[in-house]
Amino acid sequence: MNTRTLCETRQQLKEVSEYVMNIREPISLLIFILITVLSITACNANTSITSQELDKIDLKVINRSELPEGIAYTIKLTNNSKHSIKQNIVFISYTIKTQNGSKGNEFKVEAKGNKLNIKPHEEVILNAFTPIEEYQGNNKLNLKEGYLDIQGYIDEVEEANHFGKTIGIHFES
Repeated sequence: MNTRTLCETRQQLKEVSEYVMNIREPISLLIFILITVLSITACNANTSITSQELDKIDLKVINRSELPEGIAYTIKLTNNSKHSIKQNIVFISYTIKTQNGSKGNEFKVEAKGNKLNIKPHEEVILNAFTPIEEYQGNNKLNLKEGYLDIQGYIDEVEEANHFGKTIGIHFES
């Protein structure tokens, strides 16, 4: 909400308040309180993203190259939601092998090339690189399975607008 709108709203509330104070009827006071509560609620409404809209924000590995120095990834971030992604961060991680299968990994690699304010129906190409020193000789890491993770904010950078999404990935041998 901009300053002008806020000042106009305050002025309007002041005028209504003065009017109500001159009227002694309880119904007028009740209407004033109702209007005030509705105005405050409407002014403070935050954007939230539904699960259907969150499903329209997609991450996909479009290229994976095993190099002598490590593994390079090209990731496509697609925003097909009706919201702008104001700020976000994307990570890739490998699963850790366990006796019963696998589990998530706290060690993550941040994708580079990201941008702010990704509009609806916009795509961004990101790059991530895992140096060979991070996984060579570590037989507990499963380099064929992992996760893409995005954390961000829609429409405005406010806690109420935070979203997160994790997508499992699998690479053929």
